[in-house]
Amino acid sequence: MKALIFLTVLLFFSAAQAGSLPSPEGVNGRAHEPRIGIISTHDAIESMSLRISIDNSLHGFVEGKVCDSCETIKVIITPETRAYAHGREVPLKKARSRIGRFATVIFERDTKKVSAIRW
Repeated sequence: MKALIFLTVLLFFSAAQAGSLPSPEGVNGRAHEPRIGIISTHDAIESMSLRISIDNSLHGFVEGKVCDSCETIKVIITPETRAYAHGREVPLKKARSRIGRFATVIFERDTKKVSAIRW
């Protein structure tokens, strides 16, 4: 019985709040301003077996997937790419040691340039 009363009160408050929503014209006849949301500019590849290639000039690429069902993508390593081991920045050449091992690769969505490699 208490559960029935609780659900009735809950439905009453839900209906009351739904009826008090502003109209599409907004308050005082003015349209609502569009809200600016979060725009994601980066994405990440979390690889259990990193596929990476870096030459001596610190240019290269990483191949991986953003999700299990996603297609494999190729992202570009540049000399501006940063590498981090256990939270501390290390020389980018050390990323070669991650071939076949776990790493997280953070890259810019638009340019496909790698910002950071973390392990």
